[in-house]
Amino acid sequence: MTTLTQTTTFKCIGKRMSGGAGHEHISLLRWVKCVGNQETTERGDSTREQMIGYIEANGNKSVWCPDRNPRLAGAWVHVHSNGHIKYVQTVADGRKNDNLLSLPNI
Repeated sequence: MTTLTQTTTFKCIGKRMSGGAGHEHISLLRWVKCVGNQETTERGDSTREQMIGYIEANGNKSVWCPDRNPRLAGAWVHVHSNGHIKYVQTVADGRKNDNLLSLPNI
């Protein structure tokens, strides 16, 4: 008998900004763990550095963010750099977008 494993991802549900309004100023992300397409009761907060480390270790399909429009699919969170610091930003269909900046402030 074959056992199917369900994918674990982390859905971003809130953000904290520090020192500005751009993606590089996201200092904390609140998340909920998802197994398959279902949210679990496991929730937490991760600093930008922790989230970058997690994505770099687990790949660009490990953390995602819902779209502002609940009828549209969310986007994967990728690690980017502005030449000075690494930061996180969502990418959908190869395009960078502002889904993380649209999250509620925590």
